[in-house]
Amino acid sequence: MMLSALLVVLAAAPAPRVRTETRPMMGTTVTVTLVGGTAEKAREGFDAAFSAFERVNQVMNEWRPDSELSAVNRKAGDGEFVTVPEDLCAALRHGVQGSEQTGGLFDPTWAALRGMWRFGTDLTPALPDPAELKKRCELISYKDLEFAPVGDGGDTGCAVRLKRAGMQLGLGGLAKGWGVDQAVKKLRGLGFNDFFVQAGGDFYAAGKKAGRPWKVGIRDPRGERDSVFAVLEVSDAAFSTSGDYENFFVLDGKRYHHIIDPRTCYPANASRSATILAPNAVDAEVLTKSVFILGGQEGLALAEKFGASAVVVTAENQVLVSPRLEKKLKQPRPMTP
Repeated sequence: MMLSALLVVLAAAPAPRVRTETRPMMGTTVTVTLVGGTAEKAREGFDAAFSAFERVNQVMNEWRPDSELSAVNRKAGDGEFVTVPEDLCAALRHGVQGSEQTGGLFDPTWAALRGMWRFGTDLTPALPDPAELKKRCELISYKDLEFAPVGDGGDTGCAVRLKRAGMQLGLGGLAKGWGVDQAVKKLRGLGFNDFFVQAGGDFYAAGKKAGRPWKVGIRDPRGERDSVFAVLEVSDAAFSTSGDYENFFVLDGKRYHHIIDPRTCYPANASRSATILAPNAVDAEVLTKSVFILGGQEGLALAEKFGASAVVVTAENQVLVSPRLEKKLKQPRPMTP
């Protein structure tokens, strides 16, 4: 009997097309990367993702006088509830929940301090007046953000008010993460499985790129702007970093930066940076600021309490890593002193 063998050579399938689009939005740059699909499908995905950020900017930007959030701020202390749309209501409730979970380390009423701390390369470094800072600091309290139902109680929004005059809401501590999560929902709804969404220091990595999880870097707090000290592979998770190197000034040898501890109303001094890996971007953004403020092992414990993992660079330049990340974190270079 003669046996014959048939050799079939299969040609390797071409790698899926990777497309990226970046737009300036929300005071930062927003980048969306999509893997696979046609050019037409990618255009649909880009438009849907960026529309999520446009909505956040329209509704939650306290710097825009026509935003719904600004309408709430204008009525602070006058006793009147302001009806807000469902997404803003949900974001504010999420902010209050984050405040409760972190013991007030995160507080959406921080904006009572607006204008007290000023960071910019064109400004002369100066500390705020201590008496005025103390007065403004007393206005920070998420417990004085009140909610009321509207209409027939359906999930169509709510009414909110700030209890005391001088209080102000600022969602800069969660708005980018909120936008990332909404963009992720839109992309998944369109059938995308492999993509990357970034807004400033907030990311979400879905699926894979070229058959591997997405690689993200953690910036060296005292290195050059594009230098990283560690790399982590991420898939289907959010990633957020807060550091003392973005907006700061140095006065009399001391660094003052924009991550303010709402308990003291002065810049937090326990950390140089904090990075959070969490299931969604808004929780990652809330936790990264809270972990930065708390710092050290306590900061790691706070992240882990809520199902997240953290990498903290302490004020002494020591790197602390959650146990779940110890084997996954790659440190290709030493830290800059």
